[in-house]
Amino acid sequence: MIIATQAAEYLDKALGISVPSFVLAAAVEKVEAVEPDMAAAGYSDADQALIQTFAVAIIAAAGAPRRINSQGAPSGASRSFKNDDEALSALRRSLEALDTAGTVAELIGPDPSSGALFLVAA
Repeated sequence: MIIATQAAEYLDKALGISVPSFVLAAAVEKVEAVEPDMAAAGYSDADQALIQTFAVAIIAAAGAPRRINSQGAPSGASRSFKNDDEALSALRRSLEALDTAGTVAELIGPDPSSGALFLVAA
C-alpha cells in the first residue's frame, strides 16, 4: 500500500501540488480500503502501486488546488502558480486504462472536465 509520504512526494514532484497532511491521510485511507479488490482482480504489485498512487492523487487534489508553476532563488524568493490544467484529467485517463476492473472508480468519480452534451430535438 502506498503511504502518505510517498503520495506527497508524487503530488509534489509529478504534479507540483501540495495538500494538507490530513487530506492526504484521508485519501490514502480511502484507497487502502479497496486494496483487497485490487488483489482479487489479479493486479500485479506494480499495477497496484500505480493505481493507488493515481487514485490518491486524484482524491487529494479534488478541490482543484493551485499548482506551483515556478519558484525563485533564495535571494529574492518568488513563486508563480498555475490554477487550472489538464493534468488531473490525463491522470484519470491513465488510471482508467490501468484499473480495468474499476476497483477505484467509485472513489474518484467521473472526470468533471468531461461534461456531457445534451441536445433536445423538437
